Amino acid sequence: MDVTLSQAREKWSEVAERLQYGEEIVLVNSKSRQAAVLRRLEGPEPSGPVWSSTKARQELGALVAAAQREPQILTVGGHPTAAVFQHTVPRPEKPQPETTAGVTGLGDVLDGLLESAPRTEGLSTGVAALDRICGGLVRGSVTLVAAPPNAGGSLLPLQAARAAAFDATAPTPVLYAPSGVPLQVAARRLVAAEAPVPYAQFAAGALTPEQRQAVVGAEGRLRSAPLSFTRPEPTAQAIAEEAARIEGLGLVVVDRLQHARADHAPLSGRALPTAVRTLARLAAEQHVAVVALVDSDDAQLVDQLDADRVFHLTRPQDGGTARITVSARDLGTLAAVEVPLDMTHLRLLDPPSPARPPVPPTSVPSPAPASPAPPAPAADGPRTAEHAVPPPARRPARPAPPSTATAPRDGAAAGPAVVRRSSGTVAELVERIESRVRAALAEAQGEVAEAVAQLQKTAIPDVMDLLEQSRAGGRYDFRNYPDLPDILRKRGRQEADDIWEARPRWTAPPQVLDPLADQQAPVTALDINGAYLSALKAHLPIGQLEHHLGPDEGGPAHDPKRSGVHLVTPPAWDHPDLPNPIGDREEPGRIWITESTLRLLLRLSGPKTGLCERPSIHESWTSGSTEQLLESLRRALVEARTRALATDDAAGETAYEYIKAMYSKLVSTMGESNYNRDLYRTDWMHIIRSQAFANLWRKAWQARQAGLTIVRMMGTDELHLAGDWRTARAAGKDTPLFPEGREVTEVKPKQAYRLEKVAEGSYREREVD
Repeated sequence: MDVTLSQAREKWSEVAERLQYGEEIVLVNSKSRQAAVLRRLEGPEPSGPVWSSTKARQELGALVAAAQREPQILTVGGHPTAAVFQHTVPRPEKPQPETTAGVTGLGDVLDGLLESAPRTEGLSTGVAALDRICGGLVRGSVTLVAAPPNAGGSLLPLQAARAAAFDATAPTPVLYAPSGVPLQVAARRLVAAEAPVPYAQFAAGALTPEQRQAVVGAEGRLRSAPLSFTRPEPTAQAIAEEAARIEGLGLVVVDRLQHARADHAPLSGRALPTAVRTLARLAAEQHVAVVALVDSDDAQLVDQLDADRVFHLTRPQDGGTARITVSARDLGTLAAVEVPLDMTHLRLLDPPSPARPPVPPTSVPSPAPASPAPPAPAADGPRTAEHAVPPPARRPARPAPPSTATAPRDGAAAGPAVVRRSSGTVAELVERIESRVRAALAEAQGEVAEAVAQLQKTAIPDVMDLLEQSRAGGRYDFRNYPDLPDILRKRGRQEADDIWEARPRWTAPPQVLDPLADQQAPVTALDINGAYLSALKAHLPIGQLEHHLGPDEGGPAHDPKRSGVHLVTPPAWDHPDLPNPIGDREEPGRIWITESTLRLLLRLSGPKTGLCERPSIHESWTSGSTEQLLESLRRALVEARTRALATDDAAGETAYEYIKAMYSKLVSTMGESNYNRDLYRTDWMHIIRSQAFANLWRKAWQARQAGLTIVRMMGTDELHLAGDWRTARAAGKDTPLFPEGREVTEVKPKQAYRLEKVAEGSYREREVD
């Protein structure tokens, strides 16, 4: 971005934002013809005079002049942000007089087109069927892989990297830039596809001896491959600088460009068009092929990025194949091909021989014929697509196996994976959790406290890996971070955002407590097991939150198929023996609440309950929603927790504490947290917390319906009841309302006491002997 000093002063905030995303800003003094370039600090801070952002804006001419002598340092908020260096403005060349007609004949061009050995050789995509219709990846250009979330779009850049770096005859250096995906995850995917071993078992550390030997057998070529990684979350300029240091570089892979802005992710949001332009300069100047994945198939976004070519990757409903449509700038769609997916080893395969011809983009490919799946190639065997395993015949889904952990299967004999449904996924996740616990105990030599402490340190990355595995084959990528409205952003480091979670902190009034004190009625404090774990089943928005007026302001009625946050006026609450479902809020008036709280209020205002009036809804930020997003992960954690409680040994005790740390830290860090850089969904965090509070309120209501007296309700899991809670039954049911135990469907009595009145409205707790 080249700007004059006056333009820079007018757009100083934009200059600062572009610097944050790694773009270079050239300041040009049109009078003195001096120029300086601003670059974001990414390495060691150079020495030089320091300029605050305010002073630099006021004295840009002096800043540019000073940069001609030595580097200058620019600070924002007292923190060094950018360095300012001398820059030479290229002089415009004078037009040369024409000495020839300046035309070329078609015959001369034809001679070059018919050369037997073209001067520029493309790189393979790793899929021969795709290479045949597009000619591979062209050096000097950018190829964009556009795929909807969870369609397997990352497999195509992954395949191209393997085809270049692991070529047996002439390996080509590759630079892999992980953005939005952890470095360890990207590396595991490469190794799982190349060894080959089942990715899920490899990620869980649960390889069989044969599979582990396959990795050892591939170690030589893995270590010698000319494949390098950039640091995580690089800027486009950092990628270009790293590429310039690699001799003979042929391919740059960017995994991935995030269409929604994400904090600490330069390759996201509004910075994407500028980033792609930087990558295009890199491709042209260094004569390399660049392939970048964008986590969206939105046509407007893809057009805006203006790549040379686009591979649109989608997955048909059966999930066993991927359809790749090739389009080029100015030409539109060129051709399409459908290839089998091997989700066990994270690979794209070629169709079984004879290969099917490319299908026109408008036609629907016919199902692949049924064929038996031969064993996968050995670790040191050929890796070409011709030896790949053909896809399985399309058939109805297999019956779900029981929800118990199973031993890892031998991946050496596995064919391309059909996406496993809930029970199979849950069993794999449970086995992974238990394997992690066994490894930690072995490392701690059986010391439970030491093993638990170690597992708690890795609880956040571990649960994020479990979440990623649980979403395999899902249609929505949980790493898709849409821009959130300002009401979901903290006002300051120590300040909260505008969302009210309805956290309860309620004690019954004297008209309820006085009779209990007079009768010396026993009160039991119940602990609700796994409150946050149960709350993972909540209506979560899965797209960009959209603003609209509420029904009380002329907007649409509340849509149960959408979820988000809502500005409401809460209804009056006239039930002194029941806690207010809006929580412990003293300020009257409008308030932003989550979907979980709104649904509870709407239910309580309905004809079946009739406890309050309907809340007035003034504004909403909502998107399409689902309750299934975290369901496989939740079920796996519940299953592993149940198995841990049933095992009265060190492994069970360790697993219980480990699981508790995973789900509690997942909820607490999925918002704006420096401890979890893989998930930024403040809206989810608020909704899940509010769901836990709503679940607790419903239990209190059921207790009151069963004739119990509510004495206190606190936090997410504490309910104090007077009455025989062990024999209480839900309305119309014979099962206990509060079964005692440690399962998530049970409760634990924490304390039993009687109330003693010491003054008006003041009580003392006396423990029951």
